[in-house]
Amino acid sequence: MFELILAALVLPIVIGLITLPQKKLAAIRYTNLAGSALTSGIILAIIGKITEIKVFSSEFLYVDYLSAVLLLVVALLTFTATLFSLPYMEKEVKEGHATEKMIPRYYALLNLFTFAMVSVLVVGNLGLMWVAVEGTTLASALLVAFYFNRSALEAAWKYVMICTVGICLALLGTMILYYAQVNAGGETQALNWLYLKQISHTLNPAIVKLAFVFILIGYGTKAGLAPMHTWLPDAHSQAPSPVSGLLSGALLSCAFYALIRNVIIIQGTIGTEFIHTVLLGLGILSIMLAIPFVLIQHDVKRLLAYSSVEHMGIIAIGFGIGSHLAVYAALLHIINHAIAKSALFYLVGIISQEYKTRNIKEIQGIARVMPAVATMFMIGILAITGTPPLNIFISKFLLINAMFESKMWLLGGLTLLLLVGVFAGLMNYALKMTFSSVPEKMKRANVSPVALTAIGLSICLLIIGGLYLPPFLSEILTKAADIVIGG
Repeated sequence: MFELILAALVLPIVIGLITLPQKKLAAIRYTNLAGSALTSGIILAIIGKITEIKVFSSEFLYVDYLSAVLLLVVALLTFTATLFSLPYMEKEVKEGHATEKMIPRYYALLNLFTFAMVSVLVVGNLGLMWVAVEGTTLASALLVAFYFNRSALEAAWKYVMICTVGICLALLGTMILYYAQVNAGGETQALNWLYLKQISHTLNPAIVKLAFVFILIGYGTKAGLAPMHTWLPDAHSQAPSPVSGLLSGALLSCAFYALIRNVIIIQGTIGTEFIHTVLLGLGILSIMLAIPFVLIQHDVKRLLAYSSVEHMGIIAIGFGIGSHLAVYAALLHIINHAIAKSALFYLVGIISQEYKTRNIKEIQGIARVMPAVATMFMIGILAITGTPPLNIFISKFLLINAMFESKMWLLGGLTLLLLVGVFAGLMNYALKMTFSSVPEKMKRANVSPVALTAIGLSICLLIIGGLYLPPFLSEILTKAADIVIGG
């Protein structure tokens, strides 16, 4: 198991280093596709191993069922993002948005980003986890600024400044948690997650509660929870579309993972009432703040970015309810959202390349210009809004069911009402973009089969996910939910 984890960490770095000096685009493409496929395969092997041994623990590494849920997301999205990048970046070079010299840097940073996300999910020390989360910020910020134009640099600067402030607060919270550990006489295994979990009942509740506030604000900023979400729309809209898919589907989920790892310890000290109340409040606030920006939006990538804020709110609500069913639904929603949202960002990348704009009003008649893209785009929109029988409907249904089972009638009714608002906004824009009349300048476009394959893989998964949940995945989610609620 140690060798598999080491390979998953080392391989992206090796591929990135091999890519940087390369000048032949074909060699870069094939190297990164093979490297991505191998990395994803190794991660899936780690997940398979966890279903056999349940937990792997060493001095600095720790992988369990909760890690496995997020590793599955990273494995899927890393491969689809790399596969989609091949035709997408080739077209960016042809159209003059990027140069051939920029391509090695793009793939090297993409591999560095993968390394950082995997690191977050396999370290067993909360201090090292903070370092890994900060690593994701540095790698992804350079990808947000990839085009080096005014808008991209402004978005990257905003991203770095806001997330750095947030991550500094998370560091302060982690230091306070360590102080509580030392106070309890447990300084021998500094910030070791498993050890902290075992001694959580001996920690000082007042100190740990203060640590939770800073950790929540810090990692909540990186996870895109309102009102700390202001970096997210700019970063998602300015990054290359494959990177936008990774940011929304994988990065936000990894930040949430870091938050939940801390919460598992903290709830052992101060109980769950305060934690659940705060998470429910931030979850509802995230959905509420996303709605007006979804209803009145001009940029299609920012539209999807605000949808991500909404979905992070839904996940926060799941963890805030705190029942086994709610946590199970929240973890399933992390996977479902990652698959659907990444596919939508890939699709929007194709659409914006063909129409040469991200302005929603100027994107019309997709169904006639690119029928296959239009079909998958509508399926993706239906999925992300929770329409049956697609995958997100299942996790949303389970979450609403958990609210009513917990007798949270007002919360359930309010959430349903807010979700209707998001549905109305997204469907309104999607229908206009897809089925309105075609602009005179637009002709039928030929879309790369490789791009359609990358997106088609995600679309198949979100359709299958709405009809069938594999027993092995259900078992992983069940065991992960046990870990979150203290099992």
